[in-house]
Amino acid sequence: MFEELKGRAVRSIDEDSYRKFAVMAALVEKDGQLCVLFEERASRLKRQPGEICFPGGARDGQETSRETAVRETCEELCISRDQIQVIAQMDTLYTVYNNEVSVYLGRLTDYQMTFSRSEVGDVFLVPLKFFLETKPEVHQIKILSQTQEDFPYDKIPGGRDYYWRPGYKNVYFYTYGGRTIWGLTAYIMQSIVSILKNETDTGGI
Repeated sequence: MFEELKGRAVRSIDEDSYRKFAVMAALVEKDGQLCVLFEERASRLKRQPGEICFPGGARDGQETSRETAVRETCEELCISRDQIQVIAQMDTLYTVYNNEVSVYLGRLTDYQMTFSRSEVGDVFLVPLKFFLETKPEVHQIKILSQTQEDFPYDKIPGGRDYYWRPGYKNVYFYTYGGRTIWGLTAYIMQSIVSILKNETDTGGI
């Protein structure tokens, strides 16, 4: 009866409820050292104008997360696919906002700091060495549960006095050259740094 379950691929229980996104942490060589490329979102955008982010966006149709990361990077930086070398997929981020963010580490060749002005206000580089040597500033936010008006309190122990345990989430901040990299972008960056330190030989960077 359960034979077909052996060896099944494990998924998140609420996998189908997540909106799928993918981003590219793109490395660019400048003056003999590897740098991480960041975008400043265009001020005209309705969502998070002016904030710093990686190239990336929402999955389109049936494309894979890798295809999303590459496509969005090409569109936002005005480059061709053959300018992107995907190095590896990093760890996936699941947010409290029901977003699944797939993260890729890549390297750009012959990149001339171009970008699409309809989506991007500016691009800039930060030496990878800075992140490897700098611990981010860390603060916590408290996440509370809030029910809807029609929540069936009569069906749970304690009713309206039920204790909803709060959650806590780290928020990371990096400051470089007068710019602040924070939020999901910094959260992803510190994860990438952890992977590079623990799973690679970064001594030559």
